Amino acid sequence: MKNYLTTLKILIVIQLFLNQDFSAQNLSTEMFTNQNSIDYHFVADQNIKKLFPKNEKNLIQLIINTENDSIYSIYIKNNHNKNIKLIPQDNSLYLIQEALTKDKQWQPIEFWGYSTCGNSYDKTIDFLPHHIMRLSSQRYSGEFQTRIRFKLLLDKQVYYSNSVPSTISPEKFKKSKWFNEIKEMYGKYNIEYIENKLFLNTSL
Repeated sequence: MKNYLTTLKILIVIQLFLNQDFSAQNLSTEMFTNQNSIDYHFVADQNIKKLFPKNEKNLIQLIINTENDSIYSIYIKNNHNKNIKLIPQDNSLYLIQEALTKDKQWQPIEFWGYSTCGNSYDKTIDFLPHHIMRLSSQRYSGEFQTRIRFKLLLDKQVYYSNSVPSTISPEKFKKSKWFNEIKEMYGKYNIEYIENKLFLNTSL
């Protein structure tokens, strides 16, 4: 019964996120979940293909492009010679933003919100060899000048994008009440395990 109630509470919170009921959350200044979106109609042209360095050893490459004041485009290339089966969560990949602190250390400014609803995982994507896909994700702003990169958990491996200059609120580095409330819902696990999950340091 206890496990059922815990799962139910997590589901309610995640559905609140998905419904974008953020009235009590200041996304510009507080750490929150990443809300990336897959562009299913995207087809890479030559200009996009040129963004990727040749002779790259990483089997998955991420490139950030700043679209405007509010949106980043994240281009992901499959350098494998095989198809990769992707299972998005509600049309999103497991992705968060990180930023450089004043001490030049990379720290997360977002976390990942896992859905417990089976319908969130009812779609698969064939990520074909040497193809490029596009995601969009929110761009923040603030008084602290830094650099931003994206962290992707894909097929049990972590990949990082290039970094780009940006500005954020320094409050984004602090664990918000939303983060702490979700962390408490995984109470039977130790803090290190929970934070590794939410910050995409470990596979599902």
